[in-house]
Amino acid sequence: MIEPVVALLNAPAAAKVRGLLLSLQKRPRILALIAGILIGLAQPPFGFLPGLFGYALLLFALERDMGVKPWRTTFLIGWMAGSAYFFVSCFWVAQAFLVDAQTYGWMAPFATALLAAGIGLFWGLFAMAYQRLRTDRGFRFLLFAVLFSLFEITRGTIMSGFPWDPSGSTWRAGSAMSQMAAFVGVYGLGLITVAIFASPAVVRPGRGVRGWWPVLVAAVLWIGCFVVGEVRLATTHIGSTGYTVRVVQPNVGQRAKWTVGALESLLGAYVTLSQAPPQAGHPVPSLIVWPEGALPSMLEDLLSEDSWTAPVLTSFLQDKQALIMGVSRTDQDAEGRTIYRNSMVAMHQDGPHITIDGFYDKYKLVPFGEFTPFQDILNPLGMKALTHFDDSFTPGPRTRPVQFYTIPKFLPLICYEGIFPGLDMDRYHSSNDPLRPSWILNISNDAWFAPLAGSTENLNLPPVLADILRFILSTGPRQHLNLASYRAIEEGLPMIRSTPTGISVLVDPLGRIVAGTRIDLNQKDSVDLVIPGRAERTVYSTFRTSPLVLDVIFLLILVTFDTLVLVIRKKPIRSLFRRGHN
Repeated sequence: MIEPVVALLNAPAAAKVRGLLLSLQKRPRILALIAGILIGLAQPPFGFLPGLFGYALLLFALERDMGVKPWRTTFLIGWMAGSAYFFVSCFWVAQAFLVDAQTYGWMAPFATALLAAGIGLFWGLFAMAYQRLRTDRGFRFLLFAVLFSLFEITRGTIMSGFPWDPSGSTWRAGSAMSQMAAFVGVYGLGLITVAIFASPAVVRPGRGVRGWWPVLVAAVLWIGCFVVGEVRLATTHIGSTGYTVRVVQPNVGQRAKWTVGALESLLGAYVTLSQAPPQAGHPVPSLIVWPEGALPSMLEDLLSEDSWTAPVLTSFLQDKQALIMGVSRTDQDAEGRTIYRNSMVAMHQDGPHITIDGFYDKYKLVPFGEFTPFQDILNPLGMKALTHFDDSFTPGPRTRPVQFYTIPKFLPLICYEGIFPGLDMDRYHSSNDPLRPSWILNISNDAWFAPLAGSTENLNLPPVLADILRFILSTGPRQHLNLASYRAIEEGLPMIRSTPTGISVLVDPLGRIVAGTRIDLNQKDSVDLVIPGRAERTVYSTFRTSPLVLDVIFLLILVTFDTLVLVIRKKPIRSLFRRGHN
């Protein structure tokens, strides 16, 4: 059965492709740049899945003789591939600095380049680690994948962490392949993905089945994961909590929100959308959700007795109806100093008064957006956080499920926190464990990500070009939605996502967008929805560290196997740690 396939793979066309790659291998830096760009284009929303073979190109580039300075050459190959990847994935970051272009616009090109080059360092270090441990045996594509996964986990955790677009998130959330995240998390899915698509780099044509076994193993792995995912999608029962929520999206951009006089019109837009009659088939919503940074004012100013906003906030809610909104507020630290929080506040109408039910303060803050790393050094150079006050936000306690008023227990995630796997470290012993939340609430301010996406109409471009430009300028919010949806898959929980300019949506426990609940980019609307029930407890939500444990186990197995081979061949063990003991 396998021989015809191998014969096809050994055809002249395959030989020509390998010949082209061998010529490119002599220019490994160019090959690395191509690999990084292709891998970046595989990520949503681009979705060019053949780009995943960029992992094979990167492995192929690392296979060459590195010359007299192997560590420097190897590092540069990995770093250039990583920098290209993150430039493609994160070029939208520049738009955040154009919201207040007069103050921060000069930082846009530097921030984008520095971000890509800085995060690319992890790929450079990964390449050095692979160079140290690589072998001439066919399983080295697995070693490549394991080491890559370890450095992805490191990137997402070291210092403040930046797990944007890990390799596992290449698969659109809600697809069959994405369901593997319920078992091993997005990092474990990344390990599988890199192993599958790096395997062609170690093929040895002309050796029959033996020369192609890495690709055949990868194909079986891919098919197996796909089948498991399809079965999970087809057999998972999702009920309903019966709890109705209204999500409000006013479609007011970040720049417009902070103009003089914007508070009155913005609050009016929120109130109008919140007070609208229930949508067809839905009761009066028990909870209304406004997004992160909903209003351009501090919470204490909004609720001050002598402010004009307090009566508005205490009048539009119906009795016993709850409101959750994202807002900035001041707090006191242990030494009595004033600090600033990016918070989620829950309140409800209680007769003529409004009662504050509790706060969740954002735990994971955005570097340079909400706080300045090494601010004693960088602030004097003019680099400060993109906040509307002369200070950084202070992080709150570690993320945990919360219970406010009569709202079903939920896991709160504010904006950037939605991209972190396993941010809530509680383990649940059963599907009905009282510690386990019923749903996830992710409020976000994606207006930072695409302030130019809604302005293409003014350019008088042909419709096709306008659509392409609009798509390119809106990659940030679309990536953010895909990344956050993986939290629903990993936890087996439905997720409500609320943003001021889109994309606001309800995601089911399998990562799929629920039909009729999406408010797209640059739309002003509200949507009533019923929170779905939970899926069964996932393997990932039980063990949390499973991707890291999986990586370490695989690495130990591979190194142990390689050591045994050296012993059998009567070679010194120290040759295991020589560069590419080929």
